[in-house]
Amino acid sequence: MKYSRHQLNKVGSVLSADPAPVDMLKTAEATLIVDDWRKTHLSVLEDLYKQIGAILYNAKIYAEFSSQRLKRMTSIIAKLKRNKDMGLGGMQDIGGARYVFTNAQILKKAQDCLAQNIPSGFTLEHDIYDYVSSPKTSGYRSIHFVYKYHSEDPVLDGLKIELQIRTLLQHAWATAVETAELISLSPLKSGIGDEDWLEFFQLTSAIFARKEDLPVAKAYERFTQRDFCRIYNEKNEAHKFLDKLQALIKTVKTTEEKPFNLGYIVLYINYIRKTVSMRHFPTEEREQANVLYSKTERQISPGEGAVVLVSTADINDLKKAYPSYFLNAAEFVHALQDFSEECKQIDTLHD
Repeated sequence: MKYSRHQLNKVGSVLSADPAPVDMLKTAEATLIVDDWRKTHLSVLEDLYKQIGAILYNAKIYAEFSSQRLKRMTSIIAKLKRNKDMGLGGMQDIGGARYVFTNAQILKKAQDCLAQNIPSGFTLEHDIYDYVSSPKTSGYRSIHFVYKYHSEDPVLDGLKIELQIRTLLQHAWATAVETAELISLSPLKSGIGDEDWLEFFQLTSAIFARKEDLPVAKAYERFTQRDFCRIYNEKNEAHKFLDKLQALIKTVKTTEEKPFNLGYIVLYINYIRKTVSMRHFPTEEREQANVLYSKTERQISPGEGAVVLVSTADINDLKKAYPSYFLNAAEFVHALQDFSEECKQIDTLHD
């Protein structure tokens, strides 16, 4: 790799120091190194993304949509602060790809297929992280593969890329959490933040898992459907979670771009103005895309907004893959509205 693990850990410790370093020049230099290292993942990420797509296509396993992204600087720093022993050199998801499937049956086929077919030039770094069979305490459910790249190019050799695969329902939940995170500025997915929101997302994750006939977190293993209905109605009535999410859906204004195919998108959301803007770059202009991404990151004030560098097939897939950047939790809301209807039918049967 371009930087040793020791070098990366050193600059990572500068950026994640609490309180922040007084030496602004030292912080700026550390930021430049992390940004430089981050962008080296782009070509490797592209390679893995294409190979995963080909492996699934050849096995006749089709995703609803897919995407790839570079991790945001704020997310890198937040993760370092939460995981003091990991160090920047141990971070495995600087570059990330994601494939989303219709249901749990197709997800399982994809998991088995990818476990048996490793992309050329890569090795699996360790055992697969299966957060579907064993959901995190936060309620997060997904399956993660971490690949290590092998190359004669010393800059690229040893880089790691994370692949996430999940169902549409799992994706709706995760992106709803991210939407709430962007507004509350707290890492709810990591179990940190407002307790009411945390409990709500833990509960709804279990509701979705039961709907998909998949394992639920231990706290909910003995819950009946009526138990889920009763507690869900109590929490939503007390805190109006769905009303809050629906209000966001209606307020965001998006600066639409002309249709695009492939390439990179710098996606920026301003929380204060409730606006979303996009800038598209063809694949061969990845360097220019990264320059704008890094520049925009540096210009955003804390709490003002967020920016991400992503790649999807077209603008429709972009909105499906990253609904949280459009403050759009519509799929999550619809799934819970369906659940509420099921609860009414159960109540009718027991009257």
